[in-house]
Amino acid sequence: MNLLWLVSLESLLATILAGLTFLFFLYFPRLQKKSLPENELPFITVVVPARNEEGKIGRCLESLAKQNYPNYEVIAVDDRSQDRTGEIIKGLAEQYPVIKYVRAKEAPPGWIGKCSALVQAVQYAQGQWYLFTDADTCHTPESLRYAVSYAIEHKADLISFMPVQELGSFWERVVMPVLLGSFLCGDPFNTINEHTNERAYAYGQYILVRKDVYEKVGGHDSVHDQILDDISFARVVKSFGYLILSADGRLLYKVRMYTDLESLWQGWTKNLYALIECKVIFLVLVILLINLAIFGPLVSTGIVTSMWLRGESGTELNILTAQAVYQLTLLFLWYRRTTEHYLGVDWRHFFLLPFGSLTMSALYLHSAYLVHSGVKVSWKGRQYTVNTSKSIEDKPEGASASVPSSSLDPALSAIAEND
Repeated sequence: MNLLWLVSLESLLATILAGLTFLFFLYFPRLQKKSLPENELPFITVVVPARNEEGKIGRCLESLAKQNYPNYEVIAVDDRSQDRTGEIIKGLAEQYPVIKYVRAKEAPPGWIGKCSALVQAVQYAQGQWYLFTDADTCHTPESLRYAVSYAIEHKADLISFMPVQELGSFWERVVMPVLLGSFLCGDPFNTINEHTNERAYAYGQYILVRKDVYEKVGGHDSVHDQILDDISFARVVKSFGYLILSADGRLLYKVRMYTDLESLWQGWTKNLYALIECKVIFLVLVILLINLAIFGPLVSTGIVTSMWLRGESGTELNILTAQAVYQLTLLFLWYRRTTEHYLGVDWRHFFLLPFGSLTMSALYLHSAYLVHSGVKVSWKGRQYTVNTSKSIEDKPEGASASVPSSSLDPALSAIAEND
C-alpha cells in the first residue's frame, strides 16, 4: 500500500474521530449550579449496590451521607460480598442515620447479580425519585440538589450524568482515555435527548428516575438478564414513551471504575462487545477506526521523521510531513478535550495513546471471543455466559430458584419504617 495513500486515510479518520467528539461536546448539555427551593425538592432514595467493594464503599457512602439535601435516604445493599463490604456498610449505617444497610440474597437463575440486588433494595425505598449509583463513585455535597433540580426543570422521567473519571494507575491511563473517548463518537449530536429519537442509553454510575416511571416499566426486573443493564433499562423507559436525558455531571460526582489491569480487563471484557451490539462488522470498523486514527498517526510520524533523518526530500515527503503534523495536532486537541472529564492525567500521557489503542483492540477481540465461544465471563466472583443478544444464558453459582427477598439489618429496621 502506498504510504501517501495510507497517511491520507489516517488523516481522514483522525478528522472524523476528532470532529465527532467535538460535536458531542458542542451539543452536550451542561449542568448548572442551580437548585429549586427546599420546599420543592422531593424525597429521594439513593440506592447503592455493592459487591466486594471494601476499598471503595466507605468513600462513596460518606459522600452520600453528607449531602446538602433536605430529605433523602441511602439504601446500601451488600450483594453477597466476600470481603469486608457488608461490615463497612453496617458501621456507616450506625454512624449516619440516613444510611440503611440491606443484605441481599443470592440472585435467582438467569439474573444479573446487580439487577437482583437493586430489585431487593427498592423494596425498602420510600422516595419519589430513585437515584441508582455505584459503590465506586464519590459525590460532591451539592450532587443531589443540582441533579434533582435539573431533572425537574427539564421534565425528565429518567436522567443520567457523565462522570469525572479518576485514573490512578498506569493501565487506567493507557486504556481508559482511548475507550471512553471513542464512545463519544456513537452519539455526536446527543440525539438521546430528543424525545422523538429512538436512541437511548444511560451512564450507569448515576441514573435518576421517577419512582412511578420505574414501577410502570417493570423496574430492573425488565432487564434482569441484560449484561448492559443500564443501557437496556434506558431503552425500556424510552420505549414506554417517557423522556430520558443525559448531561454533563462534572459538578456531581467522580468515579474510579478500576484500579489495576486485572479488574479493568474483566470489567470491560464482560460487556465491551455488547456495547457494539455483538456484531462482527462493528468490531472490525471500531478496531480499524481507532488504530488508524490514533495509533497510525504516531507510527507515520516516526516513519516521516526517519525519512528526514536519512536525508530524503521531495514533494511527497513534504506532503507526508504536513499530514503528520496535522494528525498529531488534531489528535492532541482531541485528547485534551476528552481529558477534561479525567483526573490523574496530563499532557505527557498523550504519548500512551498508541499502547491504549492496541490494548483496546485486544479487549474488544477478547470480549467478542467470550461471546462467540460461549466461554464464561467473570466479574466479582460470579460467572455468566453472554450471548449475542447481550443477555446471560445461565445462572451464577449458588443461585436460588426464585426472585429473593432481601433482609434489612434488624438494628436498622425501625429507622426504615419511620423514615
